[in-house]
Amino acid sequence: MAATSRPQVPGYGCSRSANAQGVCGTHYKRLLKHGEIQPERAVRVTTGEGWLSHGYWNVPVPPEDRHLTNGDTKVGEHRLVMAKHLGRALYPDEVVHHRNGIRTDNRLENLELWSTAHPKGQRIDEKVHFAVEILRRSEPHRLRF
Repeated sequence: MAATSRPQVPGYGCSRSANAQGVCGTHYKRLLKHGEIQPERAVRVTTGEGWLSHGYWNVPVPPEDRHLTNGDTKVGEHRLVMAKHLGRALYPDEVVHHRNGIRTDNRLENLELWSTAHPKGQRIDEKVHFAVEILRRSEPHRLRF
C-alpha cells in the first residue's frame, strides 16, 4: 500500500461524531488548514442553552435581562451571573474572575469582581478621588459626606 501525503490523525479523544478522516467536522477543518487537529484547542460547543468559546461558557441573554448587559444579546455566563448579583451592568473596567480557575464554573461563590481601573497619577488628591469613585460605584453605602 502506498504512503499517503495526507496528515495522519493521532488518537485525540474527541467525543463528537466522526465523519471525515475519522474526526469530527471541526477537527477535520483544522487538519486541512493546519495539518494537525490541535486537540488542545477547545471546540466551540453549541447546545441551544449556550456555547463554549475560549474556555468560557456564553449564553443568550433573555430580553428581560438585557439591561444588565448594556443591551448585549449574548454574553459570558460569568458576567451575567455577576451582573444579576450586583443588580447592575458591569463597567467596562470590571472583570469577573473565577476563583478556582475553571472558566465554566459560574457559581456565584466561585466568582469575584475585579477592577482594572487605576488612577492616572500618584498625587494623593487623585488617589482619594479614585477611591471615592470606586466606593460610589461598588459600595455607596460606605460613603458618608
